[in-house]
Amino acid sequence: MKKRILTILSILISTLTFACDCVVYNPILEFYSSEYVFEGEIISKIYAKDSLTYKVTFDISKHYKNGDFPKTLEFDVTAEEEYTGQWTSCDWSAKKNQKWLVYAYKYKGNLTFSGMCSNSKIINNRPIGLREQKMLDNGNSFKIENYIFEYESEFNYCINVTDINSILENGKIKEYKKPITLLNILIDSNGNLISITRQRELIRKKDSIFNLTTGIEDANRKPITEFEKDAIELISQVKKWEVKKYKKTGINVPYLRHIWVSYDLKTNKWSYEL
Repeated sequence: MKKRILTILSILISTLTFACDCVVYNPILEFYSSEYVFEGEIISKIYAKDSLTYKVTFDISKHYKNGDFPKTLEFDVTAEEEYTGQWTSCDWSAKKNQKWLVYAYKYKGNLTFSGMCSNSKIINNRPIGLREQKMLDNGNSFKIENYIFEYESEFNYCINVTDINSILENGKIKEYKKPITLLNILIDSNGNLISITRQRELIRKKDSIFNLTTGIEDANRKPITEFEKDAIELISQVKKWEVKKYKKTGINVPYLRHIWVSYDLKTNKWSYEL
């Protein structure tokens, strides 16, 4: 029994160790940045002479994204390990007669897609989920500037423009209880401060179609402490922040930043950490 448990643990550890290290985009963001989004069946798979790549041709049954609507599309794909002699945890392959949902995008000027680290997937035996189908049916109405973003990797990382340290130097000197708090800073698409909420009281309002944040508010379940009140008053003076842009289109978006604010009772100094 112990031997069997050790074997299972070894397999699990191996799987975790070699799992493909990548982030799969929110489907609507991949839809937004794709050239084509479609359902189709692979009707041809032809290897190159050196067998290091192969070309797959899709017969497209349904287009989701507005634009031109080709009946077929071809993609060059890196061949399987048995041909290249190289294996990675991100390897995948496409086969003739498979039906796919494809998010096709441009990479180095060429149209491509991926079966790994993407929402592209085989749909022969596993149909598209209801939530994703709803997104696909409404994807052309999506406007990225109407949503609030936080940790998504497809955007530039933003920090404050207004100097925070100079503001904290004027903070009040008091005998606070629990003088540390995490605050959420809502910033508009032009880099202007909109509002500040307490992390422990944060409520996100989500869009039911795209599963993105449309607004935030403070739940006010617990009374605000004296320290939180003074911390919010200080951070409210940090009016200007860097503008957040979606990298692929350069469109400005509103966003949420998180800031730790603390007060040292020994030195009577305020500090922060983004």
